[in-house]
Amino acid sequence: MRRPSLALCLVAVSALAYGGPGCGDDRLCAPGARSVCFLPDGALGAQQCNQDGTALGACGSAPGAPGSGCGHLGEACCPSLPAELRASCEAAAAQADDAACDDYAGSASAAGFCGGGAAPDGVPYGPGCAGLLDDCCASLPASLASACHATGFRGNEGLCRSFLERDAQANGFCEGADHAAESCGYLAEQCCPALPGGPRERCESLAAEADTDLCLDYLSGAADAGRCPTLGGGEPPSAAACDALLETCCGALEPTLAYECDLSALSGSRARCEAFESAARAAGLCLGDGGGGGGGGCGDTSADVDNCGFCGNVCGDQHAVPSCAAGACSLACDLGHGDCDRDAANGCEVDLASDARNCGGCGEVCSGTNASSTCEGGACVVACDAGFADCDGAPSTGCEVELASDPFHCGACGTSCSGGACEDGVCGPGALQLAAGLAVPSALAVDAAAVYVVGFRPAGGVAVRVDKASGAVTCLATGAAPDAAACGSGRFEGVALTDAGVLVTGSTGVLRFPPSGGAAANVTASVPDPWAVVSDGAAVWFTSLSQGGLYRTEALFAGQLATEISGATAEAGGALAADADHLYWTWADGRVMKLRKDGSEPRQLASAQDFERTNLTPQYLAADATHLFWSTPSGYLLRLGKDGSGLVALADGQPGPAGIAVDPGEGGALYWVNRVGSVRKVPKAGGDVTTLAVGQVGAIAIAADDAFVYWATQAGDLRRIAK
Repeated sequence: MRRPSLALCLVAVSALAYGGPGCGDDRLCAPGARSVCFLPDGALGAQQCNQDGTALGACGSAPGAPGSGCGHLGEACCPSLPAELRASCEAAAAQADDAACDDYAGSASAAGFCGGGAAPDGVPYGPGCAGLLDDCCASLPASLASACHATGFRGNEGLCRSFLERDAQANGFCEGADHAAESCGYLAEQCCPALPGGPRERCESLAAEADTDLCLDYLSGAADAGRCPTLGGGEPPSAAACDALLETCCGALEPTLAYECDLSALSGSRARCEAFESAARAAGLCLGDGGGGGGGGCGDTSADVDNCGFCGNVCGDQHAVPSCAAGACSLACDLGHGDCDRDAANGCEVDLASDARNCGGCGEVCSGTNASSTCEGGACVVACDAGFADCDGAPSTGCEVELASDPFHCGACGTSCSGGACEDGVCGPGALQLAAGLAVPSALAVDAAAVYVVGFRPAGGVAVRVDKASGAVTCLATGAAPDAAACGSGRFEGVALTDAGVLVTGSTGVLRFPPSGGAAANVTASVPDPWAVVSDGAAVWFTSLSQGGLYRTEALFAGQLATEISGATAEAGGALAADADHLYWTWADGRVMKLRKDGSEPRQLASAQDFERTNLTPQYLAADATHLFWSTPSGYLLRLGKDGSGLVALADGQPGPAGIAVDPGEGGALYWVNRVGSVRKVPKAGGDVTTLAVGQVGAIAIAADDAFVYWATQAGDLRRIAK
């Protein structure tokens, strides 16, 4: 007799039927099929399903992804799309927005269209995904449009509807779009006819009920099983491994569970079928001699190794002693063998003593990275390629180190360059540590004799002077060496040097310290949370992190009320630079502003810095006599003429730039630190990027003088290296 709680049964069965990675060799995708994905820089890429359908490969660049604007999209891409999708493509091309067109073309290419290889005309495409592309994606802001296109081109009805409701409509977009009502018709016309007898009848019955939610669920499951055509068409997978489940169990279940059973059986995955069968048996279903399903006339399937769980399910005896308990196979593997594919039908199929992909244990791979690798006696034997070494001793990584360039293993394993770069197996000059324990620095400034470091930590602020020659550290507030307590109080954020003293911003206002240390004058405390600061010795300009705006005050007096000079163009925080006549200020939306020092003649120099749809918000700003320089979270180092002309990317692909400095003259270089631990430079005129130091974990601020580059880390270390 069946258990009364079918809802609980459905939950248990569904969880196993769609268990994905938890189902061992369960099929996840159609072999060879391509799917869209996102690269680390946020650009769209493609990944391909492996030949047994169990996993998607690594995300890589979409082959042939076009990038030449709306003209290319309309002429070369739109005609290659299925008829159902051409409306969305033509609408994108008509917008005359080259960046949006390139985004659409990239999504199409990642799914196998346009530059990635045209699909045949008339490929069946469900109403939910076609509608999402046709009627919604183009109206979304850029931050959602890419994900919308990527979802639509996957062709999975359930995912498309979820995106429409959760990501678009829940945020007030595409409110008039609703394609769910068409899903049952699409199910009946395109999906049901592709199924064999019993499942086809149940599919048609489900479609006839016109329950759009159930139709969408079935469409999503059928797409996962490769049964309803979407992008690629082709022959559906064979269900031979699951014929017994389809013939003896599915037809005997309640309709809702029967649909789940059909999709498990039609997937052709033995592991998926066994999971469903086991869950069904646990719920008291598919038992007996055929009337309930699992026995199918072959007797008790609970302990029969030739009919374990259901008729014809044999527990293999290859290098194993099989058993069957509670309808599930169990294998006792012979010594030195393993059941690595988790398929009980073929027993313990792997020789662990010689299999390089399962060496000594299942999943223990002998890597061939920069090496030839074999498995001998259950242990990996690695022969490294010339110039490479296995420094970590882990067979899974192969010969992971290139001795000619690795600064931690330069020329030989364990030879560290102490922060210097490694070239041709020889260490360059290492970095010199000037001070430690200054956590957490936020900004640096240098003069002829010293480095000034400001920052914050739980016990109080950090505001110190570090002598370049001796490394002696003195507190700006006292002129004496710091003791166990913090050097200052509150939180310090920015620093600027003038002939009149050291200007420091922070939680207590704008302070002016004597260059050699001593009691501070509070220049102004009228604006909360002063942030970036510049000064010409007579006046001080600063931004506010919490209140927004750009402010001016005199440098030589205390207790002043600062004057806001930005007017209606207020913005919270931002980087700041100055020259003799102008201020330069970055905004969070990517703008770079220029205005005179009295706040007049505001002008926008750069905006909409949208390279490959990545985030180019200016983070750090520097200036020389003729140009501005800034970094972005997405890894660009940019140069722009002060008149707003000639935007140039000096470097890209830099992981997390966390501070920049620039040589002041006509020549020289731009310097920056990366949070991943490298200090780099590039000529201001453009050229190759040079790494000055590595291994600088948490590098966060940087400054330069005529001979050296100085930087601080989040741990509070202050270091330098020759340019």
